[in-house]
Amino acid sequence: MSFRSAFVAATAFLASANAHIIMAKPVPYSVDKIDSSPISASQFPCKSQNGFTVSTMNSMAVGEKQTVSFKGTAVHGGGSCQLSVTTDTEPNANSKFKVIMSIEGGCPGVSDKTNEYDFTLPASIPNGKATFAWTWFSKLSGAPELYMNCAPIEVTGGASDSSKFDELPDLFVANINNGCLSPPNKAVQFPNPGAQAQMGNTNDLAPPTGNCGATGNTPPAVSSAVGGSPSAAPPTAPPAAGTGAPTIPTAPAAGGGATCTQNGAVVCNGANQFGLCNNGNVVWQDVAAGTTCSNGTIQKRAAVFHRNLRGRHPHPRVVVPGKEFSSSN
Repeated sequence: MSFRSAFVAATAFLASANAHIIMAKPVPYSVDKIDSSPISASQFPCKSQNGFTVSTMNSMAVGEKQTVSFKGTAVHGGGSCQLSVTTDTEPNANSKFKVIMSIEGGCPGVSDKTNEYDFTLPASIPNGKATFAWTWFSKLSGAPELYMNCAPIEVTGGASDSSKFDELPDLFVANINNGCLSPPNKAVQFPNPGAQAQMGNTNDLAPPTGNCGATGNTPPAVSSAVGGSPSAAPPTAPPAAGTGAPTIPTAPAAGGGATCTQNGAVVCNGANQFGLCNNGNVVWQDVAAGTTCSNGTIQKRAAVFHRNLRGRHPHPRVVVPGKEFSSSN
């Protein structure tokens, strides 16, 4: 590659990175360190490794209109977002984020342009300092991702205790090695969006997949980097040999999956399970009825029926490229 070509490629990469979406208002913590990359399990919540330096305390009065806005243009076709609050001023993996608004579809925007969203804090939020969070499950990211920015807020006109606040829905968490995944090329439909819900009118909603729990609030697996231990997950069989997957899973990882090398690739665990390589990890889930995982793709399972020469009842013959199996074998 020539110097000019390398320079153009590097410039394009930096422009793309800078174009990714970050929350502009309310003003985030550690605003000089904020970045637009997806969040990982070890960074959850709030990209905590960047710290919680307060450059601007965002005042919010209960019942008054508030606005969340963004910077950047790489909206990845939209997706779904949630706005939430925790009473912790330096959130950690055990903090409880409660949903105050959900936007399903078209969030934070489409066609390289972001939207602004108006919301109000419910009266159940306690007075005092707290943390506001914006989370985003992008539609066209190549691999399931979670974006998250957090900001310091000071609440007035709210409740004197947190008893009612605890009744709000928990934040939906997926795509960070916790067994729950947002649907590929779709805007995730939140299992519990809460009272303030807004539809993006994009007609592209689909429910999450995997082990998301009854309400979609399965906590993330916490790495030793933040002092926790991996969350429990059902055991899974090791990857079967001969699947022809583009990446080779290795040792099982936290969350009931395995590790992988090619981000965004489909990985087969035998013929009946698959996963998407996401930042070095893959979480297994069953293929849909009538399909099989083979050579790194999900294929329709073909069945051909023929009659036994001795006049017995027909029996199925499953046809796989290059091989043939029947129930009489």
